[in-house]
Amino acid sequence: GLLIPASHDPARQAAHERHPTMNKSLLNCKIAALSLLLAACQGSGASEDGGSSSSGGSETGQDPLDAYRGTVERGQYLVDHVLMCGVCHTPTGSDGKPDMSLYLAGSRSYDFVDVDGTIITVNAENLTSHNPEGLASWTDDQIRTALIKGIDDEHIAIYPIMPYPEYSLLTPEDVDSIIQYLRTVPPNDNVVAADFPHFDQEPPAPPVKDADVPHTTLPADDPEFAAAERGRYIAATACLNCHTEQITPDVPDFAKAFAGGKKYTFIRGAPEQTSVNLTPDPTGMGDWSVADIEAALKTNLEKGTSRELCNTHPGGPDRLGGMTDGDRHDVAVYLHTLPPIHNGPFTCEP
Repeated sequence: GLLIPASHDPARQAAHERHPTMNKSLLNCKIAALSLLLAACQGSGASEDGGSSSSGGSETGQDPLDAYRGTVERGQYLVDHVLMCGVCHTPTGSDGKPDMSLYLAGSRSYDFVDVDGTIITVNAENLTSHNPEGLASWTDDQIRTALIKGIDDEHIAIYPIMPYPEYSLLTPEDVDSIIQYLRTVPPNDNVVAADFPHFDQEPPAPPVKDADVPHTTLPADDPEFAAAERGRYIAATACLNCHTEQITPDVPDFAKAFAGGKKYTFIRGAPEQTSVNLTPDPTGMGDWSVADIEAALKTNLEKGTSRELCNTHPGGPDRLGGMTDGDRHDVAVYLHTLPPIHNGPFTCEP
């Protein structure tokens, strides 16, 4: 998902309070985020090294800043079943299920502690094609910059509750596919409140470096090596943010990549949540098979107990369970063959 704050400029904020429809910002969760994405052989459009083989827009006669790579269908798949943007940007109804009449129209809010210790309420923004409440007035490159660099259309840094540091690892084709799909989302005039008490962060959080993301422990000649490396691309963009502790706010501890322990207090006064260890260690998923992980992603049920996974985990058939069988397998192989890290075990509120 995408989460973008309103400006810290007092004049702009006053104008927003008088005319809330003037707020055109974009925002995410991750939170979520919070977390999976794909790669080449399973229809990802990514090369094995995570890069892009596409030529530049200048060679095709198109503006290189336009989102011309990828497809709308790929973008919908990523938004709905991999990056899970709706977890933050689609409000839930009284039954706890997503209110699809407000699909990607924003208004869910989350509390988190800023770098200076201040509790910030961040509101997920309207990602529909509405003008002015959504993205209709944004250029493709403004959406791209927000998604992978954490800077919005008014050059305001985005709170990293949106995992744009990890989204910087997305291939150009996948980024453009997301932009193309968001352009097709029907307009919704839902008005989203400004973040409180601050409206921006400077500078934006640094991007995640691909070299810092662990590789599979499988040897290169293993039949499942390629699957694990494709799963690495997915997990880095969709799981890493939530399942990795931080050294300091916004700085992941890659010595504990995917080993859980990151704490969340999304709603003020609610019980604290802690992400679980996804590595094949006894404190994590050491006794889980590849098939067990695939089943949990598809059903959102815990191995052995059939209990639902943590309520912050976006699993089940309408969410991560909607991934293709190939992508789900790739992610499972990657997690199953990560370097084991002893951390935890951690539990969360049911």
